Amino acid sequence: MGKMRISQRLKHNKSLILLLLGIIFFMIYLHALNIDLRHILSKICEINPLYIPLILLVDILFILTYSVAWFILVKIICPQITIKDSVLIVVVGWFGDMLIPAAFITGEALRLILLKKHYSLDMSKAAATVVIHRLLNAMAFLFYITTGLIMLSISHESMSSRILYQSLVIMILSLIGLLIALSLLKRIYILREFIRKMSRILSIFLRKKNLKIEKKIDDFFNSFEYSLRIMKKYKVAILGSFLILLLQWSLGVAIPYLFFLAVNYKDISFWTLSVAYPIYSLMDNIPLGIPANAGALDIAMISTFVVLGVPKETAALVTLLTRSVIVVFEAIITGSISIIYLSRTFKEISWRNLKTLFTE
Repeated sequence: MGKMRISQRLKHNKSLILLLLGIIFFMIYLHALNIDLRHILSKICEINPLYIPLILLVDILFILTYSVAWFILVKIICPQITIKDSVLIVVVGWFGDMLIPAAFITGEALRLILLKKHYSLDMSKAAATVVIHRLLNAMAFLFYITTGLIMLSISHESMSSRILYQSLVIMILSLIGLLIALSLLKRIYILREFIRKMSRILSIFLRKKNLKIEKKIDDFFNSFEYSLRIMKKYKVAILGSFLILLLQWSLGVAIPYLFFLAVNYKDISFWTLSVAYPIYSLMDNIPLGIPANAGALDIAMISTFVVLGVPKETAALVTLLTRSVIVVFEAIITGSISIIYLSRTFKEISWRNLKTLFTE
């Protein structure tokens, strides 16, 4: 009985334990780099305060542009959706991703749940918008890292051979992944058959033949393909969504860039950061389960900045300042909005309620 209680407590406190482990590893990393924390604290007092409201505005726009890009896609499938609801749904998903980082799957699942709750939109139809949104985001990612490298070569700026090599590898792998994803969307029947076979294998393993599962799979993919066919007709809307996501990536790069300017470090260009930003942002796509990827993303950011030639104290300072905005500030904003929005949407907020709605 005692062992069961301990295991249950560990299960409930898993996120907190992972958060503490992430912070501990980060502190060990700072110690290994021999970073003087007293120097960092003294530098914080020297920050140009005029940059702070601008950076906070940029971060709010960063979230809003992501929301608007998705709204344009959802509007094709669900014409009655309002931009206000779209933004609120994305904000809830954003906060969900911070609490349970799983390569943004948490946020996407919450978006599907809330669309179904508010607009009775079938999960499979809504899923098509999420898939296209993610693909466009991947294209924006590829565009930014490529453009950054081109701009650096034009301006003849020096760059670490390690970063250049990593950028080229990421570009190639991203392009291959994108081509595979686009190919699967054109041949959706391959994915359908694969999932059907997997469900049959699972049924044999569990010794339960469930014909309802196969029917649900067929219904899902029929609806999903129907939504994709409709969305393909709205090429201008898809292009508009892509352009807004490009703007969103610019805003993402602008946050650390403005912090470098705020601490009076001007030996790094916007285009250098546009190459670095996608590299360390990949850490957010690794489902470590650590809330806000505390520690892991911080280490990735500092390491990338140091390789780019930024002094380690400055790299650590800008990383901590950037993370104070994209974690603390965003958690306060998205968390407050999410609690109010979900309390108005559900009489009782619980994971069981969300799970029931998802499986209906």
